[in-house]
Amino acid sequence: MPYKEGNHYRAKVTYRGRRYTAKKATKREAIAWEIRKLKELKKSEKILPSGPDLLTFCSKYTIYAERFTNKTYDEKRALCKRILKAWGPSFLVEDITPEMIQAFLDKQAEIRSNNASNKDLKNLMAMFTYGRKILGFDIDPLKDIERRPHDRRPQYVPPIDDVKKVFAVTTPAERIFLNCYVQTGARRSEIFRLTWNDDINFERKKIRLGSRKTRDGSMKYRLVDMNPALFNVLSWLWENRAFPNSPYVFVCDHPGQHYGKPFVYRQRFLSRLCKKAGVKPFGFHALRRFVASVLMDSKKVSLKEIQMLLGHANLTTTERYVYNLQDDLSGAVEILSDTLSEVDFSAKRHIEKAHDEKGANRDNG
Repeated sequence: MPYKEGNHYRAKVTYRGRRYTAKKATKREAIAWEIRKLKELKKSEKILPSGPDLLTFCSKYTIYAERFTNKTYDEKRALCKRILKAWGPSFLVEDITPEMIQAFLDKQAEIRSNNASNKDLKNLMAMFTYGRKILGFDIDPLKDIERRPHDRRPQYVPPIDDVKKVFAVTTPAERIFLNCYVQTGARRSEIFRLTWNDDINFERKKIRLGSRKTRDGSMKYRLVDMNPALFNVLSWLWENRAFPNSPYVFVCDHPGQHYGKPFVYRQRFLSRLCKKAGVKPFGFHALRRFVASVLMDSKKVSLKEIQMLLGHANLTTTERYVYNLQDDLSGAVEILSDTLSEVDFSAKRHIEKAHDEKGANRDNG
C-alpha cells in the first residue's frame, strides 16, 4: 500500500525480490500505479524469452563438436570464446542480429584476416544449423551474410631434393612411416591410427585408411593398394616389430614417456627431420601435396583418381561412385612407387639399413 511522504504519496511494489517505487500526488494515483505496475511485471514475465543464453549455447555446441577432428573442434571452440568475449555470456541467442554478426566478422577481418573471418562465418553457420536442428531454434541471422573476398596464397610443395635429404636422416621406423605416408597419399592421422588387424591386409595387398573428414564427424574408410615396395617394408615391419603386443602399426620407439605408445605422440617429428637435414621446414600436409604434384606431373592418372587416392570426400558423391573408382587406384600407387624410387623408398634399402642398425645395436649392447 502507498504511504505518505511529505506532500506526496510513495507507491511501492515488491516482485520477485525486487522493489519498484514511484512518487504520486494523491493516494488514489499511487494505488492505481501499484496495480498497473504489478500487471506489467506479470505480463512481461509471461513473454520473457525462453531460448538459451550465449554461454549455454556455446557449451552445448562445444560438447557436440567433440565428435569432429581435433583441428575442427579447436576451431569451433576458439570461435565460441571469441563470440562470448564480443557479446557476453548472458546475451540471449534469439537477440543476435545479422548486424551484430556482420560487425563481429568485420572486426575479425580487420584484426586477423579475411580468411579468418570467412572461417568464423563457416563455423557460425554450422553452429546455428545445429541450433535449429537440435535445439529447436527458429532464427537464422546468417542467411544474408556473405563471405569476404580472399586470395589464397600458393601452398608450399617441397622439391624432390629436399624430400630426399629428409629421408636420408630418418631412423628405420621413421623411414617406413614416411614411406607409407607418401606411397598412399594418406592424411597424417590416417597413418597414425593404422592397426595391424583392422587396416593391413597382406593377403589382398590393401591398406584401409579411415578419416573423420565427414559432415557429421563419423569415420569413413577407403581401401588403397600396396605397391610392391610398400608391401615389402610393411611385411618386414610386421615380422620385426619391437612391440608385438601393440595393435598399432607405428609405435614410438624413442626412449621417454611415450615409449611403446602410438606414433601419434611424435606427430611433429617431421619438423625435426627438416632441421636435421638442413632444408626449408615442411609439414605432413606439404608432403601430401608433394604426392599429388608427382601424380599430376606423371600425366598418367586422371584428376579423379588422384582425388580418390587422397580421400577427398567432396568428389565421392555416392558410395557406388567410390566403389567404381576404387579398382582404378592401382595405377596411381604404381606411379608413386616408380616416380619416387629416386627418393630411396625401395624396400631393399629400408630392410638392409634396418638390419644393419639392429645388428649394430645388438653388438653395442
